Amino acid sequence: MNLPRQLILATAALLAFSTAPQAQDLKGPVRLIVGYPAGGSADAVARMVAEGLKDEIKTSVVVENRAGAGGQIAADYVRALPGDGTTILVANSHMMVMLPLTSKAVKYDSVADFKPIGRMTSFYEAIALPSSVAATDVKQWIDLAKGDAKLSSFGVPAAGSVSHFIGYKLGADAKVSLQAVPYKGAAPLVQDLLGNQISAGILPILDVAQHSQSGKMRVLAVNGTKRAQLLPEVPTLKELGVSGFDSLEWTALFVPRTTPDATSERLNAALNKVLAQKSVQERLLKLGMESHPSTPAELSSLVSSDLATWRPVVKASGFTID
Repeated sequence: MNLPRQLILATAALLAFSTAPQAQDLKGPVRLIVGYPAGGSADAVARMVAEGLKDEIKTSVVVENRAGAGGQIAADYVRALPGDGTTILVANSHMMVMLPLTSKAVKYDSVADFKPIGRMTSFYEAIALPSSVAATDVKQWIDLAKGDAKLSSFGVPAAGSVSHFIGYKLGADAKVSLQAVPYKGAAPLVQDLLGNQISAGILPILDVAQHSQSGKMRVLAVNGTKRAQLLPEVPTLKELGVSGFDSLEWTALFVPRTTPDATSERLNAALNKVLAQKSVQERLLKLGMESHPSTPAELSSLVSSDLATWRPVVKASGFTID
């Protein structure tokens, strides 16, 4: 009497096993497409992850740089390819959130054109002042800026970056006009901060950590909901009672929207195993990033949430790259 039922259960189990995602089934080689030049932080993260992924998915993984237009060239390239899991976009929040909000030239839709695999890292923005500026907290800096136009300017590594709009929102919320001064990267901004050529900067935490620790620069706060591992003594804006700055910047992997769910889930499982390795976490921290794995659904929610958070801020600022 029970034999047919046992046969049905056994057959179902066999079918489930045969159709379950198997990392070794992925056809290679797999390419990680980076929208920035070799040698930068995005490239370094991609190569680190590629090194671990090849062991998890049992095929070769290579990094290919397609730099230009702030990552747009790479994103456009990947979105037009077949969704077979062999070409993966290494993206960051600037490419997937800030560029679509600030440039009419962006052709891709971050939500409609890509399927998320998973987040890799998160990283912090820091509000930093030269040690010569008297302010010791964010409120004091804003109060000084209200009374002295020379202290109302803040440097950012690039126009239209998250740091640009963090400064804009801080000023708008406090009803003071804080003026962004765009630089060509963080390095020249750091030099001007150290040389007292500008009174404040909002930039990635890695660029100011050592100067904060040496006393040459004062870091007032970071974004996010918890303190950064690189500067655990520095409070978050949230701790200081300044709301609206919970979201961190991030790097993540995406594939073309037509990629099967089983493939993206298989890649996600492999990626998260790589990110769980202590050696990888330590290497990422040296790049100013913290390992921050996610599910595909969590990454999808993050992209939508960040777009919703920054869209009204960008619109209110009137800023456009074009």
